[in-house]
Amino acid sequence: MLISDYLDPSCIRVGVKGDTKEEVLKELVELQFEAHPEIDRGETMDSLYEREKLLSTGIGEGIAIPHARIESCSEILVSFGLLETGVEFNSLDRKPVRLVLLILFPKEKVNLQLRFLARVSRVLHNSDLLEKLYDCTGSEEIIEVFKQYEEKHFH
Repeated sequence: MLISDYLDPSCIRVGVKGDTKEEVLKELVELQFEAHPEIDRGETMDSLYEREKLLSTGIGEGIAIPHARIESCSEILVSFGLLETGVEFNSLDRKPVRLVLLILFPKEKVNLQLRFLARVSRVLHNSDLLEKLYDCTGSEEIIEVFKQYEEKHFH
């Protein structure tokens, strides 16, 4: 299960402009709505906000992994964003977030969700990878950085 397999250039944004957690979530999920019009907007936004109310998805070190399981989703969908400036996300370490991986999962695929989130969390805690991602200027470059990392560590 490779993260790069789920990265679509149209769902990657370098220079996310949101000043709040809500604005960042809206900007990144809008990429999914444009790429996948079958995704239910109301269900998606409600599910993302409900998940954030339970516990912030800011996992520390400037990273957030907002996610939700929704009925209108039939496969893992990922939006990746690098923020222009750090945004308060109520992260575990209280540091502002600069990198967001927003993930939508099919409602019934709990095990898939858990496995994918574990992989994402482990990969994003690699400081060398993060450094390379923060230096990226475009979507294709981000995908290539993930591919290089995964080829080295998972093949």
